[in-house]
Order: sequence, then C-alpha cells, then structure tokens
Amino acid sequence: MSNAENDSSLTCGQCRKSGTFTAPVSVILLFAPGMEKPYPLIPAEDYRVCGSCDAVFTLINRAAEAHPTTRGAGPWTRAIVVFTDGHGVDVKAKRQQQAMALA
Repeated sequence: MSNAENDSSLTCGQCRKSGTFTAPVSVILLFAPGMEKPYPLIPAEDYRVCGSCDAVFTLINRAAEAHPTTRGAGPWTRAIVVFTDGHGVDVKAKRQQQAMALA
C-alpha cells in the first residue's frame, strides 16, 4: 500500500513483520448481497493495516462479524477501507468461485 507509514513499534499479528503500516482506519464501507447500499463501520479504536501482507482481509472479516447488521447480510463481497490520511483501498473478497456444471 502506497500510504504505509514506518513505525517500528508496531508488529503485524499475522505476518510478524514490523514497521510498515497504514494510517489509522477511519471507516470501512462494507458491501454484501443482503444490503441495498454499503454499510459504514467505524472502528472504536485506532486500527492500522500491515502493508506487508493480507491483514486487511482479517480486519474486514472481523469487522463484518462484529456488527449484527453486516453479520446478517451474508458474506461481504467488497469493502472500501478509508484511512485518516484520506487514502483508501478497494478490497474484493477472496472466495473460490462456484464451479459451473457442464452439460
């Protein structure tokens, strides 16, 4: 991620690397099939995302599961994560596509 900041005091819980994190997350706009429009999730704490791995998926999954509205809307398909520095990232869910049956 191009908006990563160097902070050697932070270590990623997923890949264990330190030093390359985004600015704090301001809002996550979550898209899911069961919702007509994206649902905004505003973190209660300062969450930063590791720029060295796919930790953003873990953050989005946990945020979606933590809120009753998004939890009941089905699996998220897309999320836009906006950071306090004004940058954002558009994230598409990583799921295996169902195989089409061939006749």
